[in-house]
Amino acid sequence: MKEKLKQIGWIYDANAYLRAKIQDRKAESELNYYRARAARENIVCLENEKLIEEFQKRLKNRGVTPSFKEKGELHIFLAYYVSNWEAILPKTLRSFGRVTEFEWGCQGFDIHSFGQKSYRDKMNNAMLNAFYEAHKQQPIDIVVGYLAGKNTSPEVLQKMGENRAIIFNFCFDDKLSLRGKMLNGQWTGPAALASSVDLNLTNAPETRIKYLVEGGLSMFWPEAADPGTHKPYDVPFKFDVSFVGQKYGWRLKFIAKLERTGINVTCFGNGWENGPLSDEEMIKLYSRSRINLGFAGVGHSKKLMCLKGRDFEVPMSGGLYLTQDNQELSLVYDVGKEIVTYKDENDCAKKIKWLLSNSDETDKIRKAGRNRAVTEHTWGKRFHHIFSLAGLLEDSTPEDI
Repeated sequence: MKEKLKQIGWIYDANAYLRAKIQDRKAESELNYYRARAARENIVCLENEKLIEEFQKRLKNRGVTPSFKEKGELHIFLAYYVSNWEAILPKTLRSFGRVTEFEWGCQGFDIHSFGQKSYRDKMNNAMLNAFYEAHKQQPIDIVVGYLAGKNTSPEVLQKMGENRAIIFNFCFDDKLSLRGKMLNGQWTGPAALASSVDLNLTNAPETRIKYLVEGGLSMFWPEAADPGTHKPYDVPFKFDVSFVGQKYGWRLKFIAKLERTGINVTCFGNGWENGPLSDEEMIKLYSRSRINLGFAGVGHSKKLMCLKGRDFEVPMSGGLYLTQDNQELSLVYDVGKEIVTYKDENDCAKKIKWLLSNSDETDKIRKAGRNRAVTEHTWGKRFHHIFSLAGLLEDSTPEDI
């Protein structure tokens, strides 16, 4: 019944509008809360050398004294769940050495059941036992987690740390809410784990202060892509403009407005007429499309924006990328020369028409975007950087990663 009601135009629009407003208010309220606490407690964000110094001091205080190893000699414990892109993580990490995976979906654990403390504890015991067994075979140097309070208790990470493992945890959904909901006595978001992690990794610069207030160190660490997977295909253009992603929120209305200006946008993903694509088909689509459309909004919000995996996957795949004007993109690209952004529907339509009429310029943007992505935004470089900060690898990044 609920889904049928959403198919009625004005109900769909009203639902999308209300959900966006709720999300905007929630994110603003949480950020203001953390900023106020930081001001009261004289907490400031740490930058560059100061952050590295505090990170290394934290390890020293835990009794961890890393020593340089050759690339390929590390032992990494990866705790995560594959729902989409995450399958690239073990592939990337294997170039650094042995990887012991604990992917709880493969272990038979259902993400929808973690609301029960007993179920979460059962999974945590299995994860900790897997860590201990792997540690016996070869001491674990690093724990890389894609974890939150809903699925993991801080005590698990603390016990791993007692075995001298350096713990990194990343989250790409912490701008809307770091805390989440209070469930079984702990937050469901990454706030529950912040103080038990040696370095929290976030794709949202403004979120770093939240981790500091929660007692953890944090660093800006955006998504990336894999050049072995995300690569150009030598195929002719088939679509002027394409979009890949779920059909929800304000996306439908935005695309409909583009189409009323005479622009044809071919959409793929859950909810759209064409349906979803396989990973390979999606990457080929980037080469088949003259323009690849993106949205930076978090959830149903237009106002609240964050970096996305596709911000790196499309340019690395050789696609021309046109996405929402998120200011954080300027931290990772030369906007206008390597990717293109739009402010609203009218600006987007204007940019599309200009790009479609200037093939020489679009070729330059494609090449520049791919070069920037391959040079700076690979998963290998992301991990090499944090492993070197921990004192496990030399600081210079080899060209082949």
